[in-house]
Amino acid sequence: MDASARPAPAIPPGLPEVDAIAALSDPLIRNLRITQCYFELSRSFAARAGGANWCTFATWASKQAGQTIRGEDLMQAFERKIDLPARVTEPFRSLWRKVLRAGLHNPESPLGRLAREIRSPLDAFEQASDAVARGNRKVFEEIGREFARFLAAIAGDAAGLPERVAGFCEGLRPGDPPDGQAYLRRAFTRYGQALAEPDESRRAQLMYLANVEIGFHEQTRLQPEIQEALEAPLRQARDFKRRLLGVATRALERHAMQLARAVITEKLMTLTLPGPVVLRLGRDLDAPPAAVLEKIALPELGEMLARFKGPSGAEDWADLDERMGFIARLFRCFHDRPELFEPPFTPLQVQQVRRGSLPDGSL
Repeated sequence: MDASARPAPAIPPGLPEVDAIAALSDPLIRNLRITQCYFELSRSFAARAGGANWCTFATWASKQAGQTIRGEDLMQAFERKIDLPARVTEPFRSLWRKVLRAGLHNPESPLGRLAREIRSPLDAFEQASDAVARGNRKVFEEIGREFARFLAAIAGDAAGLPERVAGFCEGLRPGDPPDGQAYLRRAFTRYGQALAEPDESRRAQLMYLANVEIGFHEQTRLQPEIQEALEAPLRQARDFKRRLLGVATRALERHAMQLARAVITEKLMTLTLPGPVVLRLGRDLDAPPAAVLEKIALPELGEMLARFKGPSGAEDWADLDERMGFIARLFRCFHDRPELFEPPFTPLQVQQVRRGSLPDGSL
């Protein structure tokens, strides 16, 4: 993305807003607020640096996660199974949205507490939803917060920028993830260097390397939640079998578990970007690198990418190295796509979410 295509400058979300969003108890509203906040952080930084930053991709990953958190994966699976027209299925979608508004996934609501007491073969969807929601919050309350803090640190003119970036990085913990923040410290240092870099190619490579380093930190910390979400159908199958041992429901149990595993795996391994561009994470990414990143000249970037050699598709999304291979390729191919800066929600939906309401329409 060249300077002329950069988003217009905007006031980024501050630490109080980020902390307030992370503290929300309703996982549905929290996810929508997180997605919108990532978008605002992304645009604010891109107005200064150009090109996609980590928050740019986090916007659409969080939006995708929202489908699993809201249980829309199950609804879509049933629609494909029964193959009915939209006019027939739309009333069911509306009913599902009403149930969600009543607090189905909110652990503090009466309906949410009741739902957790009633067990069924489809509990795997609830467990996957919970794992994805916890991961969504876990990443945002750390990395989203650091982005807000970084944007506050670099605000103003270029005078003293290196010192302000260094001061920001001093607040990051040493050591590797999941406990240390050494990769975040390197990444934000490179972001600071990119802000002062006049050469477009080198600036893009600094941004790309920073994105991959944050991605590695994020994915390392998310490993437990990803593993939990993918294994939810298997754990649920064991629990359900113990409860119904000797009862003639094994065929139903088996069918439900197969459906749950297939849908959860498919949705966790799908990413929809504006366009729309639907990426299957288990397949090689059939897209060329951004022109500005076609040739890698930055030694540190070459070393980082060498860690994730192999196919760009991740057959096993629970494998960190396979996952990072896909993510690194994704960041490289979509670095300069202006459509990634499109708003994830309509202005009306943003207003409704800020009021704590679950909006109508596609989310």
